[in-house]
Amino acid sequence: MAALAQYLAHLFAPWVNLYSNSLTVETVVVFLHVGGLVVAGGLAWMLDRAVLRSARDPSHPARAELARELGGSHGTVLVGLGVVVLSGVALTAADPKTFLVSWIFWTKMALIVLLLFNGWLLKRAGAHVATEPEAELSFRRLHRAAIRSTGLWALTILAGVALSQS
Repeated sequence: MAALAQYLAHLFAPWVNLYSNSLTVETVVVFLHVGGLVVAGGLAWMLDRAVLRSARDPSHPARAELARELGGSHGTVLVGLGVVVLSGVALTAADPKTFLVSWIFWTKMALIVLLLFNGWLLKRAGAHVATEPEAELSFRRLHRAAIRSTGLWALTILAGVALSQS
């Protein structure tokens, strides 16, 4: 991995130079990364909280409406995650020797993959609840996906903070 990091550092030398010598470029990239996390994670947490709260109210019309709202908001979460990924690539390219050999970096990458997979499961469960709000099994799947989502977002943010400190 160290050899790959060295090769990429050489390959991305112009970007490393620009990023390292321009406070504006660094600020914009970090803003996009943190902003993407705030938008995607904040919206996801808000929706996950609504799902968790709705477990106490088994009203089928309310659950169906919530599931439709989830489906409509999922695109915004994915765009936010896309911004996080692209800005993360820019951050990694700015210092591949540090990031590519870090177990914290790879843990964060795994968490992002898990977030995407869980988002797919959440969207699928939400679609079932939207069409069959009385199906308790579908709602339990949605509820479990919301619990996982909340934890995965928290761990992803923690990994990002830990990575910035390493």
